[in-house]
Amino acid sequence: LFIVGLGLNPKVIKEVGKTALITGLGQIVFTAASAFALMRAFNYDSISSIYVGVALAFSSTIIVLKLLSDKKEQNKLYGKIAIGFLLVQDIVATFALLIASASKESGFGAVDFSLLALKGIAAGLVVYIVTVHVLKPATTFISKSQELLFLFAIAWGFGIGSLFKLIGFSLEVGALFSGVALAGMPYAQEVSSRLRPLRDFFVIVFFIGLGASLNIGAIQDVALQAIALSAFVLIGKPLIVVMLMGLLGYTKKNSFKAGVAIAQVSEFSLIFMAIGLENAQVSEQVVSLITVVGLVTIALSAYMITYADSLFVYVEKYLSMFE
Repeated sequence: LFIVGLGLNPKVIKEVGKTALITGLGQIVFTAASAFALMRAFNYDSISSIYVGVALAFSSTIIVLKLLSDKKEQNKLYGKIAIGFLLVQDIVATFALLIASASKESGFGAVDFSLLALKGIAAGLVVYIVTVHVLKPATTFISKSQELLFLFAIAWGFGIGSLFKLIGFSLEVGALFSGVALAGMPYAQEVSSRLRPLRDFFVIVFFIGLGASLNIGAIQDVALQAIALSAFVLIGKPLIVVMLMGLLGYTKKNSFKAGVAIAQVSEFSLIFMAIGLENAQVSEQVVSLITVVGLVTIALSAYMITYADSLFVYVEKYLSMFE
């Protein structure tokens, strides 16, 4: 999440234009509403349905960026649009994590939210002052040594993450904000590059942890729901993007490839559900459900993105109505 934050430079959002904003927000709203309706149809309570709806609305920035980079298509039109609305998703996901991490079993009222907002503003102000008045002047010193830059990045990420954890936010939110704070620095890309092997290590541990925490009995109980939600993420989410981009005047091929890029569940989603479980707002069964959906969609969408051109040949005639 720290590395995701490094890519969330606000200037980037301005550059991608209205397409990323309209598609990103539109996809989140329609996906969340559809997933909420599906969960209610499966007789889940409203809180669980809201959590699942929000969780399924987000897609994995790290996985999409890696696959687009491997295909060398991050600078193609559909690649730029996909990255643009993924950044919009990440910003919305940040607020979702903020609210989820601060809410408790007993409820989360306006006073609690106001107090949390004041703490967040105070912490953000401290981070901003340090960034502008300490880190920016020390840019040359920090970046002159690769080893120093690497150690500084790790210390900064864990330090700011711990600060946010201390004042009532989640460690994940703090990690994301620590990355955002450095996003405008000249050495941000270098830090991201240097931390890539560490990121891959943590991603592996993250998925091992997910697998180890899965309750096999719970999976058997939610098999039908997992299949339905996985199908929705793999087919429904891309279709929503195809429709939105079609309305904005894009060709069916660009719309299809951008839609396929987001046909998975995000790392934000899994953390979001874990926070819900910690707050006793969702059950272990619901978390297992989204974990299974996450594993299935991440695995299958990787092949869908890799072979998007071949897939397009088979579905091209059906997409003409959206162009």
